[in-house]
Amino acid sequence: MFFIIIKVSVIWNDVFTKALNAYIFKLLSMSDYSVCVDLGGTTSKFSVFTSDEIICQWSSPTPENNIVDMIESEIRNNISNLNLESTDFKAVVIGVAGIVKDGIVSYAINLNLRDYDLADILESRLGIKVLILNDVNLQAIGESSNYSSLFLVTIGTGIGAALMINGHLVEGYNGWAGEIGHIYLDSKTPEENASAKGLVKTAQNYLKSNNDDSSLRDFETFTAEDIFNQAKLGDAVALKIVRDVYFRFGKLLAVICSAFDPEVIIISGGVSKAGEFLLDIIKEGFSEVAFKNTEILLSDLREKAAVFGAMKIVRELQ
Repeated sequence: MFFIIIKVSVIWNDVFTKALNAYIFKLLSMSDYSVCVDLGGTTSKFSVFTSDEIICQWSSPTPENNIVDMIESEIRNNISNLNLESTDFKAVVIGVAGIVKDGIVSYAINLNLRDYDLADILESRLGIKVLILNDVNLQAIGESSNYSSLFLVTIGTGIGAALMINGHLVEGYNGWAGEIGHIYLDSKTPEENASAKGLVKTAQNYLKSNNDDSSLRDFETFTAEDIFNQAKLGDAVALKIVRDVYFRFGKLLAVICSAFDPEVIIISGGVSKAGEFLLDIIKEGFSEVAFKNTEILLSDLREKAAVFGAMKIVRELQ
């Protein structure tokens, strides 16, 4: 009888302790979580974070339609997996690959969104405050911890850019500030030849128009990464294409610096994985026409920049 009482007591204490710990955790963590969504044309990346820590991250394919349903479902499912509720969250911060003005997605071609109040719709569904920014602007805020004035350039599937001056994000009257991918340079835009897609198209056109020997001809299809790899290995055609494209891109960045005088230019995005090889070519073109020397460097944060930007925004809500 004595053994049974002790056993029951131990079990009860264990259950009570677990319940108490869970309750205390709930009180301490109440409204201390937020979600960052990096909404890309192909893949959407999610992060749950506190004021100073990333708790978990995951990704999901971005659908052609029903984007709101996808975002809501992903957030709700993972909130449940963490044994949390919507009331435990301060905000959802979304970076959109498109033009955003006053929280409205004015134009996002890869997401099939135009003049769309994504924040208002998601807020009503989730019961959590939702903030919408251009994805590169969000990344620039994340990069701004070490620099008060910076120009962030993302070279990936497309070309994106964001400008911060004296700690303030410059969005422009229509939200188009920083869209250097659409500036014409020698009859083409950086979007057309310096993005990952553009570089591949430039290489394909060169190979069709010229008979030069190149290892690129051995590929059934090739990517921007393949072009850089062959250039690094000494393929003359690949090297010529990469040098021509990014030397001119460096010149464009020099013009931007003459206009806005940032402290630093930060290069990010998938193509930036080419590293110092890419950076050296950009710097060459930059120095040829630059009014003054400006530091150009690769992002240390890379894909985490958006989350750190979201952290900074949420901290300012307090």
